[in-house]
Parts: sequence; C-alpha cells; structure tokens
Amino acid sequence: MADTAFTINDDRVSPLSLQEQAATGFSHKFRVLYTDIALGSGSTDTVTVTLGATPAKFIVNAGLVNVSTAFAGTGAMTIIVGTALSTAALIASTSILTAGALVATSTTAISTNLKAVTAGTLVATFTNATSGSPSALTAGELAIYVNIQDLTELP
Repeated sequence: MADTAFTINDDRVSPLSLQEQAATGFSHKFRVLYTDIALGSGSTDTVTVTLGATPAKFIVNAGLVNVSTAFAGTGAMTIIVGTALSTAALIASTSILTAGALVATSTTAISTNLKAVTAGTLVATFTNATSGSPSALTAGELAIYVNIQDLTELP
C-alpha cells in the first residue's frame, strides 16, 4: 500500500460569500476531480489531498461531501475528511462510487466538533480498497464543504 500526497489547486478552493454561508451553513468549498487522485497503481493505495490550512484558533462544526459525478474505474473508492492529525475527524470512510450528498451523520462522521488552538491542515484521504487502483479512475467529481470559524475573530 502506497500513499501519494497531492495539494489541491487554489483555483478549486472557494471561500463562500456571506450570502452563501447564511444559506448553506458552510464557509468553504473544495472541488476535487478524479484526475487529482488518479495517482498510485496498487489495489490498496491511498491518495491524501491537502485542502488547506486552518486559522490558528478554529472550530469546524459542519462537513459535507457532494459527489456530483460518481467516481468510476475502480472496484471500491472511499473518502475520509479531517486534518493531518485526525484524518477522519469530519467525514468517516464513505464510498464515492455513487453520486449524492454524503452528510455527516453518526455513521459517517465523528460526533464532536473539530477544534484546536493551533493551526492545522485540512485533508481528504481517498482509499482504493479492492480491485483496480486510483490511477484507473476514468470519471468523478466532488465538492467538500466545511464551516470553518476563526475564533480569533470573535468579539
């Protein structure tokens, strides 16, 4: 099993407007394409995508993955979302082979808020569990939504 690291392109990281934040409850959107994770050739390889850094003092109290185009070309591909220190802190291992929203629930997420008093790195880890490999992906797109609150900006 090999792990390949990848940093998402800044063009696909979007702080949401105040209106979008009020409507959705999320502050940031990260768009991931199958070409980003089509790395590694082993049947149990993982690809860790660095999404970005958090503020120094922060809380992340909401997470959602929206698979707009199902990932195809491999037997089993899952995502987990969290930080470099706690990789499944927001979304636990969930398949991305079917389009749809992967909302944090008691079975797909850790039940506590993600918080720290030192900056962290948000990551999404993609795991190929059975046949095929990440490099065999032929389709797929998803967006990761999180609500990051900078606690230093509170009055």
